[in-house]
Amino acid sequence: MKFSKKDAFTVPNILTYIRLLCLPFFLWMMFAYFADREASQYLWAGFGLFVFASATDIADGWIARHFNMVSDIGKVLDPVADKLLQCFAMLTLGIIGLMHWAFIAIIIAKELYMLFSSKYFMRASKRQVEQMANKWGKAAAAVNFAGITLAFLVELHDVVKWIDLAILIAGSTLAVIAGVQYGVKYAKALNKVKRSGILAELDQNGEPLGGETIEQLRVKYGIATEKEAAIAARQSAAQAEGASQASADDELDGAAQ
Repeated sequence: MKFSKKDAFTVPNILTYIRLLCLPFFLWMMFAYFADREASQYLWAGFGLFVFASATDIADGWIARHFNMVSDIGKVLDPVADKLLQCFAMLTLGIIGLMHWAFIAIIIAKELYMLFSSKYFMRASKRQVEQMANKWGKAAAAVNFAGITLAFLVELHDVVKWIDLAILIAGSTLAVIAGVQYGVKYAKALNKVKRSGILAELDQNGEPLGGETIEQLRVKYGIATEKEAAIAARQSAAQAEGASQASADDELDGAAQ
């Protein structure tokens, strides 16, 4: 990954910074409500800030994809900010008593499992296996977001409490399924990379040891995606053109002599 100053101040990344800056204010509001349960304005302020911060998460992803502003900085910071917001919200809701700790434990355990397992697979594959999304993970994230959001409102009526309970049961179940799916996909991807033989041509950071690019190597060993194959084709064409031009220049130099 390459971090540049230019990428640091794109609109999506600025929205991510704003989301991170919201976290200490969110915590202050939630603990202020915990200290004084009569001061409900703090809970509502925390709820509003949570919704606002979540909206920046949706907005930065949409802008990055539709305006070609995806950056390595964003790939690192965006999920970190997202998970911190989610975990802080669940933990404070649990402390206040608005969310059952069983759901918090399941969801956070799944996220920690994903974090450490993805690091292991990336290291074992020399960065040839990276974090992959699947439909179960996306569904779990959406359902759990709804459950966390509704948890702020459970004191309004018992009906809200039971609806939120059902949503959190569904979200926790999906989170467990997603975790299993991730583990299976990672293991299969790692085995495919190891069988291909590409690891012998990469250093520990996943950089090619020879003159070929990583895309060219992945095509060579049969593990490239369609996008990587297209990039490798363009790289090979550019290299061939460069070699042809160099040969022509040598011939001209020889003729001149």
